[in-house]
Amino acid sequence: MHRVHAPGADFDAFERHHIVYLEEMHIEVHAGRIDLDEARRERFRRVFRALGVTLDDRHVDTVATAYRSGYLAARRVIAGAADLLAAIRPHARIGIVTNNLLDEQRDKLTFCGLADYVDELVVSDDVGVAKPDRGIFEIALGRLGVTAEDAVMVGDSWANDVAGAVGAGIRAVWFNPSRIPMPPQPRGVAEIHALGPVDEVLPLLVGALPRSR
Repeated sequence: MHRVHAPGADFDAFERHHIVYLEEMHIEVHAGRIDLDEARRERFRRVFRALGVTLDDRHVDTVATAYRSGYLAARRVIAGAADLLAAIRPHARIGIVTNNLLDEQRDKLTFCGLADYVDELVVSDDVGVAKPDRGIFEIALGRLGVTAEDAVMVGDSWANDVAGAVGAGIRAVWFNPSRIPMPPQPRGVAEIHALGPVDEVLPLLVGALPRSR
């Protein structure tokens, strides 16, 4: 495998840029302006350009292919996820709202052994609108048969999950395992750093719900 060195750059800088361009290229794929493979290549062109490195097409292909292979090999269930979902199910229906491709998300749920816990999978590729647009949250609420006041959104993206849910009138809980500082807006958002112990996290998620499933 070819190694690409970006002088003065570190992994944190790479990851910050990658998050930005991942979202940008997702919009392009979602709009049908670029296919998924080319979007992945373009994402890395932009990341390395932001780090002061210009890659030729051969190296772009190498990086994109290696990333995809590594991504598939590294798929893992977050510690505590299955236990928490199992504990939630007697109290509420469970939905996933994600900016991604439907087939890929289905495959990921099955691979991670979580598919049986999920009542509704709402994917931007399928419904035609992406987080943080309130429309995707409204679709999820409709499929789950609940109002915004009855729902709780747990997510790790402040912009997409937390701010998006709050904008749709849904109570949000920020999953922040890296313990980065909480942005100032929106206010009043609960925060967790892990998905367990279940007896500590579960009351935060379902304790305020007005009705059970």
